[in-house]
Amino acid sequence: MRYLPESGENLFQRIKRLIREYEAEHGAGSSINIAVGEPDTNPPETLRKIVAEEVMRDDNANHTYWDNRTTGNLNANYVKLTTGVDISKYDHLDTLLLPGEKSMIGLLPIACGANRTDAPVDNRGYMVNAPAYDLVRTWSEYLGEESYVWPIYSHENFELKLSNMPAGVKPRMILTVKPGNPCPTGASREDWVELIEHCIKNNIRLVNDGAYTAVVHKDHVSLTEVAVDYPELDWLELFSMSKTYSACGWRFGMAVGSKDFIAEFTKIKGNTDSGAFGPLIIGMDRYLQTPEAKADAQKTQELYKKRLDILIPIFEGAGLKLASPTDAGFFMLFQCPKTLDGEPIETGEEFNSKMIYKIGLVGVPFVGSEVDGEPEQFIRYSACYDALDEKKVTRLKEALSRVEIGY
Repeated sequence: MRYLPESGENLFQRIKRLIREYEAEHGAGSSINIAVGEPDTNPPETLRKIVAEEVMRDDNANHTYWDNRTTGNLNANYVKLTTGVDISKYDHLDTLLLPGEKSMIGLLPIACGANRTDAPVDNRGYMVNAPAYDLVRTWSEYLGEESYVWPIYSHENFELKLSNMPAGVKPRMILTVKPGNPCPTGASREDWVELIEHCIKNNIRLVNDGAYTAVVHKDHVSLTEVAVDYPELDWLELFSMSKTYSACGWRFGMAVGSKDFIAEFTKIKGNTDSGAFGPLIIGMDRYLQTPEAKADAQKTQELYKKRLDILIPIFEGAGLKLASPTDAGFFMLFQCPKTLDGEPIETGEEFNSKMIYKIGLVGVPFVGSEVDGEPEQFIRYSACYDALDEKKVTRLKEALSRVEIGY
């Protein structure tokens, strides 16, 4: 007997499965994986050395459960590094360390009173951007809660336009993803102000998944920079230290936001999880106090910008069309082609599968919102591929030369 709905295979679990299947047939390393947005470089040497010292320290406190605790000025220093905001100046704010960022997003509906009838508002369900990572929609389905799509469109450069929200809907929470994944664009101060005022007026909690904030190389204003001036707003912004310092497997993130929301998020997290890795918490606190911390984050930004400057012309030269400028993070989002080697293509999923089969090139398909009655179809590639390595560039160009892409 099964209790869960049939849907729910994570998009990236599916892509990794396709990679395993391809390489099982063609050999290990045979695919050209420009799919999953996971840094292919290692954490900075200074950070690794400091954390290693803390791992080896003969102090039992380092190696116990940390639950919801932090240490020193870690939280404030990371928020300042990432957003420029000194949160010590704001009494109405609080922070929370997270064992990873994505894994904690699923707890947000519960922290907003999922399925409770005694909530202080009449709002129901949750609203998320599309195209975007589908975690909240998946959890909403598990919880038997409604989820609504807030469309963002390629022809509008994936801007957060209130006019595109479904009419008459008042969710308990809105989740945005800026800078975008998969849409590599940021948000403006004006975007946030309009959305904040809407959320205050309608008693909606606002959350931004800002995992890629620290690797933005062009235009983006964080939610934190604007929300600090609205003490009446219930909000959170989530960051990924793992992305900032190429340490995804270390599973380390942070939330900053209004005290009430952080308190309820902390309660749910504390009843679910026993905290991040102690030596990493202490080590990151020490590291953020070094001059290398800011310089290393800047090097990561510059690295992805250099790679994008090489990769985008290669893909465009092969016939792919960008869905939007690549201003933020390390993603390239393309409109799904209409034909591949003369054969019609209906969806991004179909295009990606055929590209894997034909040349071993692995991307991530995304389905957007409807335009003229049909959902937009996209394919995302990432700059987590060493485009500064001439051999890898040659391999990518050679592979793309073997297919004909048309619109």
